[in-house]
Amino acid sequence: MRKFMLSLPAMALLAFPVSANPSQEDVDAARSECRDAFLARDAEAYMDAAASMIAWGALQNPEWTREVELCLAFAEAIEGANLETARERAAAQANEGDPTLATEAPASPADLPEADTRLADYLTRLRADGADIDAVVREIAADQTFAPSPSPERDALEAAVTAYVRPIPAAQAERNLVAYQALARIDPEDQTYRDRVARYEQAIEAEREQLQRTARALEGRLVRTTAEFDGSSWARHPSSPRYQDIRNYVTLYLIESGSGQQTMELFFNYTSRSGWLFVQSASINIDGETTRVPVGQWFRDNDTEIWEFASLRGDAAVALARRIAEADRAVVRFNGQQFYDDYVVSDADKRVMREMLAMWDVISSD
Repeated sequence: MRKFMLSLPAMALLAFPVSANPSQEDVDAARSECRDAFLARDAEAYMDAAASMIAWGALQNPEWTREVELCLAFAEAIEGANLETARERAAAQANEGDPTLATEAPASPADLPEADTRLADYLTRLRADGADIDAVVREIAADQTFAPSPSPERDALEAAVTAYVRPIPAAQAERNLVAYQALARIDPEDQTYRDRVARYEQAIEAEREQLQRTARALEGRLVRTTAEFDGSSWARHPSSPRYQDIRNYVTLYLIESGSGQQTMELFFNYTSRSGWLFVQSASINIDGETTRVPVGQWFRDNDTEIWEFASLRGDAAVALARRIAEADRAVVRFNGQQFYDDYVVSDADKRVMREMLAMWDVISSD
């Protein structure tokens, strides 16, 4: 059953004169009971606390009104909690004080607005076993209408996101930016969060500008091999491996036909001193998500060492390279006839790909 937050006029129908103006002590006690019931996921205790608040009716103090709204929003996050039951208990409390209220008809649930459960939902998801904290933080950062009122629950959400962002290295500007955007949503009055957002936005912009400068200069520094037959060429980053039998790697090459048409090639290379793997296929795990590397035939060659390789070109190559280059961790699994071998893509390989991609963005848009 969908649960609804009572509108203030509907709450007033349930109020009785003695309880219409609760004391600060009453509010503090009900808030604590509601919070404790939420944290314990105790539906019965929650509905008792909610009933006490509903029975107050319309409140003049806006801070107290927000406390009531926050408590009622928790209903969605507590299994077995039902605001209709809480309403009935509130009505019973009111009737004990004034029997004439027994004839008052409660408002229809269809006439009541839905509760804003986002604070409770975010907090519940962050505390869940195996929580995807990155995803929750990104969602909070993107939620432009999320502005929770001060409360212990908001403090708990703020503490959880702060604990998440604290160990993130400053060099990971994008992750830091998203985390501080989320904190600025949670507590927009905290100037520190706004300052951090501005700082990381500036850092990202500076990095982007530096990458563009590097990209424009990189094309002239590429190590190029040209075919005498038709003038076609392939070019590598000066920091990418020169020989295939040096190490495993993933890199990008700039391919140019004899007529001047350019494309990018994503190249996967496996090498070993212990013998052939006879690679049949490859998969890649990017930040926990595994996908098949969409290449066709695998080739192999040898001298004193052996190496096996495959590649893909065009938009698919660029898209996959971007995911690898921006990943926190990317692992290629080379699947052989009988065995497999894994390669963790190095930071050096990812830097090369980022610079090659930036160069490609520049030359392909000219």
